[in-house]
Amino acid sequence: MRLTFYAFALLPLAAGCISAGPSAPPVYAALETAPVKSTDDAADDPAIWVNADDPASSLILGTDKRAGLYVYDLSGGVVQFLPSGELNNVDLRQGVSIEGWTGDIAAASNRTNNTVTLFTIEDGAVAESGAFPSLIDEPYGFCLGVWKDDVFAFVAHKTGDLIAYRLAGPGGGAETARLKLETQLEGCVFDDDTGVLYIGEEAKGVWKAAFDGGAFAAPSLIDEVGGASGVAADVEGLALYKTGPETGYLIASSQGNNSFAVYEREGANAFVGRFAIAPGEGVDGSEETDGVEAVSANLGPAFPEGVFVAQDGFNAPRGSAQNFKIVDWRAIRALIEAGETAPAN
Repeated sequence: MRLTFYAFALLPLAAGCISAGPSAPPVYAALETAPVKSTDDAADDPAIWVNADDPASSLILGTDKRAGLYVYDLSGGVVQFLPSGELNNVDLRQGVSIEGWTGDIAAASNRTNNTVTLFTIEDGAVAESGAFPSLIDEPYGFCLGVWKDDVFAFVAHKTGDLIAYRLAGPGGGAETARLKLETQLEGCVFDDDTGVLYIGEEAKGVWKAAFDGGAFAAPSLIDEVGGASGVAADVEGLALYKTGPETGYLIASSQGNNSFAVYEREGANAFVGRFAIAPGEGVDGSEETDGVEAVSANLGPAFPEGVFVAQDGFNAPRGSAQNFKIVDWRAIRALIEAGETAPAN
């Protein structure tokens, strides 16, 4: 049985709460992770493992797309590093059962050997457990999903292709469906409760497509680059913050203007607004963000409503290796509830 976490109920919000103009209202990171060892453009995508027995001991997995996988604690310290290759995007699911195997699993797109590399997580320890080949070279964007008790890996490509693979255990998988968009893809996130895959087409916008395990429905465009919302290319990481069985928020990295677009999770995914992670006391902001992740689980006294984690493309001081910023969700919730400005130009 997989674990599902929800935050305390948010106050009702009207459309138009966060600024969509050139300058998005700021939040500030509570903490940041240690930088990755690789220089230049290296850190990319985070995932969050929730420790149900000791929430404050939960972990953040983060890719170094030149070297492997980092595992951080919630203070940002390095717990593990796995030199698994050029891992671009990572995702995980907890409490899943796959053909007789039960546990917590993570996976990442691996450009070193054109595979999806799989990991198990047991008692907070991450271990590489296997891999299966990507059917198109250079697996790029990546996310996991659970639908009707099966676990799927979704691999997005620069060609606009997206392939769904059904996992056959902690070490393998096979193709079940394909979807094709016109230009380069990367970020994706799957909603296990609704069976909807959200996809970032970097130069075009945010798409959604229903998935039934064997096929995709025709995709529909939620938001377009250069439109009224102010989202600017590239569209990068996508994340879900769940407040109920089908409620909450979809969040997208609007890399071109260093902000994050927020949409309602339900219905037609109405645009709520944008925010930015600005420099604060002791922790710099986040610019040109690639991957993002959010979780609504209670992660202990410091983060009782969960966190939003974002890769930082320009860690301070300038020239430093990249890292990930950790934002207390309560800061984002407060901004949403404040209703500062209209959400559209």
